[in-house]
Amino acid sequence: DADDVLADARILTVDMSTVTAFTTFTGLKAAPQGVRTTKAVAARPAGRVARLNVQANKKVAKKTSVVLIKDVPNCGSAGDVVNVSSGYFRNNLEPFGIAKKATGDILAQVAADAATKVAAKQAEQAGAKAIATALQTIGKFVVKKTVGEDGKIFGSVTTQDVVDAVKQQTSKELDKKAMTVPEISEVGTYEVSVKLHPEVTGKFQLEVQKA
Repeated sequence: DADDVLADARILTVDMSTVTAFTTFTGLKAAPQGVRTTKAVAARPAGRVARLNVQANKKVAKKTSVVLIKDVPNCGSAGDVVNVSSGYFRNNLEPFGIAKKATGDILAQVAADAATKVAAKQAEQAGAKAIATALQTIGKFVVKKTVGEDGKIFGSVTTQDVVDAVKQQTSKELDKKAMTVPEISEVGTYEVSVKLHPEVTGKFQLEVQKA
């Protein structure tokens, strides 16, 4: 009858916003009564695409440990162990005998050569110190020159004169280029020095006498 039809119409009347919500979230269960629901966040439009920048890694040159046989500018000196690019070693060093790959045997030889050089330098320095000690112990060497009435010597006292005087007393010939002799114009005693080693200097007295 008319009352039943009106009741059915009321039952069928629903909130269209609820229908829209359930259409959007198909398959989701309705939230329990009293629980607040949040609005869905709009998805990123299809036309906006996030860009990912990818930077390629720079290729790293392979290195080779080598022993230099000769001096190489901006690289090292003979006997040094250095790291160079494999291509540089293969194309510019090895074919010309400038360097060898640092194998175990080569490194052992380098160490032995270095030890030999150190021992030789130590021996050279020790020898220079021994000569310096001998010169200091003797203390004085004599050079005789002709002297005029005014007490002035004729000529001058040269480094060769000093070398000869030292050799006569010690049988050791010094390097006159390494010797420093003051200007001498009359008889007297003067100090002379001689460079025997980069780290050793010998000093002694030179007495100039009347011949």
